[in-house]
Amino acid sequence: MSDLEIPDEAQYEQRFEHEHVDGGLIISFGSVHIGREALAVEMFTDVSRFLGKLLADDRISSFKPYFFADGTLHDMIGFFLLEGHREDLDALRRDEEFTKMTLRAGAAVQNVRVHTMVAGSEAGRLVNMYREVRQELGFL
Repeated sequence: MSDLEIPDEAQYEQRFEHEHVDGGLIISFGSVHIGREALAVEMFTDVSRFLGKLLADDRISSFKPYFFADGTLHDMIGFFLLEGHREDLDALRRDEEFTKMTLRAGAAVQNVRVHTMVAGSEAGRLVNMYREVRQELGFL
């Protein structure tokens, strides 16, 4: 296999894909708004409970909070990483309760963002599509 070859879909799924995960969401957040420290702690707890409920309802496969140990990275101090089925995560992005939760979090901390990710065979398909487009353009 050359450096540019990607394993076929079956190989990729067999080697890299957890059966419950083909997507992810990152809910990133920045510094606490000055004077809203208590609200920020409350919101972290509320978001964790909300995500725990999503996990219990099988709407996501896992979630974990992360903070940058060495300080901020650009305008972020941390994020929640959610994993699950891409269709479920796409539906969650459109869920009114999820939207309200992110808006409430934005009242406590700066730069609240939601980033969609692909994983497993979906990531392999994206790399293959990248290769095809670059070949069509004559770059590869």
